[in-house]
Amino acid sequence: MRWSRTALLLTTVVASALGSGGCDTVDLGNPPSDINACRPSQAFFAAEIEPNFLAKDYGGKHCWDSACHGTLAPNALDLTDPALLNPPMNPPIPLTAEWATNYMSATEEMSCSNVSASKLLEYPAGIRVHGGGKLIEPDGPEAMLIIMWISQP
Repeated sequence: MRWSRTALLLTTVVASALGSGGCDTVDLGNPPSDINACRPSQAFFAAEIEPNFLAKDYGGKHCWDSACHGTLAPNALDLTDPALLNPPMNPPIPLTAEWATNYMSATEEMSCSNVSASKLLEYPAGIRVHGGGKLIEPDGPEAMLIIMWISQP
């Protein structure tokens, strides 16, 4: 019987604490960037995105150039020169370290829920100001690759 009184007293205290206004809503801020991260196909990245978009020659410019998105560039998209990737072509899946670094850097610039609003598309298409200038058309073949990438299993 003693246990019943203790349980009843504890229940009463908890109920009155909860009933007296409760707690205010706490704003936890934005979720960490990796919570809703876009992680499309690694195989499609290695076969299509890297060679036909990120490593493509844009009139003598490359995304991975040191002044643009090379590893020492001061921006979010950090890329390794494809000649330095190990292996340089046809990487195994899951990707090796160097390939995975390029993949992760590119996917951090993606929005799977709104691909056309991805920074990986908007900057080189000239929709947002891009230090390298307009490199692709918003509806061109490179943009279509990015859109296709999201739909790959």
